[in-house]
Amino acid sequence: EEEKVSEKQPTTSSYKPVISTSSSSRTVPASVTKMKEKEDEIPSEMVYVPAGEFIIGWDRENRPVQISTGAFYVDKYEVTNENYKKFIDATGHRPPKHPGKSKYDIWQGNDYPADLAKHPVVNVSWEDAAAYARWSGKRLPSEIEWEKAARGIDGRLYPWGNKFEENRCNAGAFGRKGTSPAGSYSNGISPYGCFDMAGNVWEWSSTLYDTKHKWHLARGGSWADGEGEITTVARSNPITASPTGGFRCVKDIE
Repeated sequence: EEEKVSEKQPTTSSYKPVISTSSSSRTVPASVTKMKEKEDEIPSEMVYVPAGEFIIGWDRENRPVQISTGAFYVDKYEVTNENYKKFIDATGHRPPKHPGKSKYDIWQGNDYPADLAKHPVVNVSWEDAAAYARWSGKRLPSEIEWEKAARGIDGRLYPWGNKFEENRCNAGAFGRKGTSPAGSYSNGISPYGCFDMAGNVWEWSSTLYDTKHKWHLARGGSWADGEGEITTVARSNPITASPTGGFRCVKDIE
């Protein structure tokens, strides 16, 4: 039986969003031109998320509100073992390892099984993920950025809509009992084109839920979670590396 990695907390009560106070809907043509240029400059295997308002939260308990974000790029796929090995080889950073649970270790030394090259890297701590992001010229997303990338602007509960559909993701009783190759579910992409934002692996964010211990939130659910834990509003508070946890990165638009 898989060990519980963390307590799931599907609530947005700890959000401190910046509510958009813009009173103008006029569009400056020069801004439109600049935005189009940024769309045309999207880095490889990333997608463009435009600036603007979107709905965060879900039901009465989660108090959905309309908030605003800037534009950013986000990885189309979760970071894979193949990606992560390039980082290790280039920097000498430690390989992924589950603390105290060797049976969950996928990597042997600085390498991984060849058939898992395209699977998301797991057993990475928040510090590991942040180090990879810095090395790649990116960063980890805030949970607000993550949620916008996952659900778009209309407040949907899953990346594809408001109804759980088992064939659109790797999760729970309908999943593979382990990770699937990143990008396996083309019918489960988010409105902006991100894969696996429901299930497969929890994804680290840059948002703290415990400032004293500097513990960070993860989003998206995993292959071991059910339909209520892979929603676009569900949150987890893991304190360390996990066989159900990975990450993806975002990049600022200059």
